Amino acid sequence: MFGRNCANRRNRRNTMMNTYSSSGNTAFDAYKEDTLRRLEDEQQSFEAFLQRLRDAKDKSEFDDFMEDRAKAAASAGNEPREDEKEDA
Repeated sequence: MFGRNCANRRNRRNTMMNTYSSSGNTAFDAYKEDTLRRLEDEQQSFEAFLQRLRDAKDKSEFDDFMEDRAKAAASAGNEPREDEKEDA
């Protein structure tokens, strides 16, 4: 959802920071660098959170599939299979 766009923005920001690295005011530059680093950390945390949500959803869907498959196999076990019908 956000992976490519965020990475592109991050690359653009890094390019801009390298191009416009200093404002001439060291206090502002330190503040700006700290703020951008904090925002990037928050973005990475959010992306990790989204990935965990996707993983949990995938696991839930897979568990549901396996449960349905087990139920189908159990109910099929009560009925004779085609090859068993011929032997009887």
